[in-house]
Amino acid sequence: MRVGMDHKLGGAGEDDIDKYAAKDLANHKEKGKPYNIIKDEVVGRHMVSTRDIKAGETIMEDIPLTFGPVCSTGIKPMCLGCYRAVDGSVLCETCGWPMCSINCSNKVQHRDQECQLFKEKGFRVDAAKFNYAEIEPAYSCISPLRALLLQKSDPDRWSMIWSLMSHNEARRKEEYWNTRHQPVVKYIKETIGLTEFSEDAIDTVLGIFLVNDFEINAKIGEEEWSSSGNDSIRGLYQIASIPNHDCVANTVHQFASIDEGFRMQVKACRDIKKGEEITHSYVDAQEPILIRQELLNLGKFFHCLCQRCSDPTELGTFCSALKCPSCKEPVISMNTKDLKSDWSCTKCKRVFPHLKVSNVTAAIKEESELLEPNKEHPELCDIAAHEAFLKKFSPILYSKHVLLIKAKYTLSKMYGRMAGYEADKLSNEQLMRKQDLCEEVLTVLDKIMPGQSRMRGVMLYELHLPCVMIANRSLQLGPGSGADPKKIKAGLKKGLLSLRQGLDILKLQPEGSFEAKIVEGSQKSLVELENWVKTISEAL
Repeated sequence: MRVGMDHKLGGAGEDDIDKYAAKDLANHKEKGKPYNIIKDEVVGRHMVSTRDIKAGETIMEDIPLTFGPVCSTGIKPMCLGCYRAVDGSVLCETCGWPMCSINCSNKVQHRDQECQLFKEKGFRVDAAKFNYAEIEPAYSCISPLRALLLQKSDPDRWSMIWSLMSHNEARRKEEYWNTRHQPVVKYIKETIGLTEFSEDAIDTVLGIFLVNDFEINAKIGEEEWSSSGNDSIRGLYQIASIPNHDCVANTVHQFASIDEGFRMQVKACRDIKKGEEITHSYVDAQEPILIRQELLNLGKFFHCLCQRCSDPTELGTFCSALKCPSCKEPVISMNTKDLKSDWSCTKCKRVFPHLKVSNVTAAIKEESELLEPNKEHPELCDIAAHEAFLKKFSPILYSKHVLLIKAKYTLSKMYGRMAGYEADKLSNEQLMRKQDLCEEVLTVLDKIMPGQSRMRGVMLYELHLPCVMIANRSLQLGPGSGADPKKIKAGLKKGLLSLRQGLDILKLQPEGSFEAKIVEGSQKSLVELENWVKTISEAL
């Protein structure tokens, strides 16, 4: 949902829609470009399909206009060549910034941009003052400087950046962003001494990053990926910045490795009909509605009115609902257009103040973040910790609340993988637990992340294991056990279908990813299961 540029275009001239389409790197020769870029006064530029698009089809490909460390929230010290974490033991000989190696100091992305600029200005950062375990504010200057340097080094790319949304008027009224952006402006102009860039230009570029950048999750090493923990890399993309937001988007995007320049590929995650708007989600679809709207209002400056957000049941999932303490039914918003609206029980109509709902949701979300992977304290995020979280908050949150679903998603993967819980060691009760978790997660993902989304693929893959193992164990008990042959065949067929569907989705993931390795390692198992199902179906 766009509302205009909100800053002067300068040398960029009038908005030329054709120049965006020309930047699409996808091969559309066979079927032709599947979209048009349209501009209107209400939502600005947006993208509409010109023909039916099949799920899995590539819609566009794009390379970043510029990329670098996140610049609005701060980041821990990282190498400016490969984006791995650094400890200060290696410094760039020219500018003094911490690097992981001398080789990275000489990478073009660093050497020919900020490093050259710092050299010309005689600025050398004092990396000895960095706290390498905490967020270092100095890194917030890198990405805006890389963008500003394009004014001279690549005017065409600069023009594309400058034509992106900044929301200057709305953003500059927010004290929250003023307190975060003004120190960056001051660091660039006063600490580094770069007087050639105006305060307005620097602040506008910070706004452009805030509103338009993508978090890049891509391969940066043999087994290393960017955007892990606080190590967030952000990029500005030209054609990929056009689609509008929807909390149930019809596209997904993924990134090639750093060696391939973080090239982005945007694919349809479900069938898209001719004339339908092409969308992607600016926020995590697994966030509760109050948090999604807060993030969109704060960082993107609009209130979402998509189908999911306009429906207090969120497409029948009740995935942001609390559980009524009186009758145990869902508690949902009384007016989705107003974030300050009170909530009420769908059955007994008991009313709950919006502030209470917001505080409860925020508190549980904060506790859910403790379940994230922790190598130093694995007991905080193991199977027992996840089960304890679900037990503690299931009386408060409705069963399909996204915060519970996220925990169930992770937990379902743990059963069959974690030490002591390997597949062959799971009891029938634990296998049923895994199956129930997978199925419950899928009932929500099918609505809020439908089609060929990665998480659906993972859940379908995980679901096949308990289905097949329970059926096989029943089969091994023999004819006198009372096992139902129909249930055995149904379990095997369900497991085979889940495996096929899961692998069909996961094969679309980037080469070298965990999901791609699953696909590669499952091909033999798929053939064996197909043969086994055929044999058992004929025998029973």
